[in-house]
Amino acid sequence: MIETAGSVMIVVVAVLANACTLVYGLGFRWWTSGYGRHLLAYMATVAVIIDVWMARLLIGEWSWWPYLRLATFALLPVVLGWLLAIILRALPRELRERRAERAHRPRP
Repeated sequence: MIETAGSVMIVVVAVLANACTLVYGLGFRWWTSGYGRHLLAYMATVAVIIDVWMARLLIGEWSWWPYLRLATFALLPVVLGWLLAIILRALPRELRERRAERAHRPRP
């Protein structure tokens, strides 16, 4: 029962991940900003990983399964590192804005 529920969730997540990637990729001008490019890359990476997992679930393992799994999961550190770089670049500005906001806030 639990295994079936988990399998259903993998399929649901795969459908949603692919739908998000397709709608964003085809419907938005993601290429116009670094944030947009990252978002599409991140969504596509999640979709590919879940698609591979769903394929394994539906078809079973093949002799080359470990290589495919390694190749798809190798994408994740790349997009997560990219996300961390975006966050770290934005952090100084966020901290400056917080300090400025606190400095202009009336004190009780």
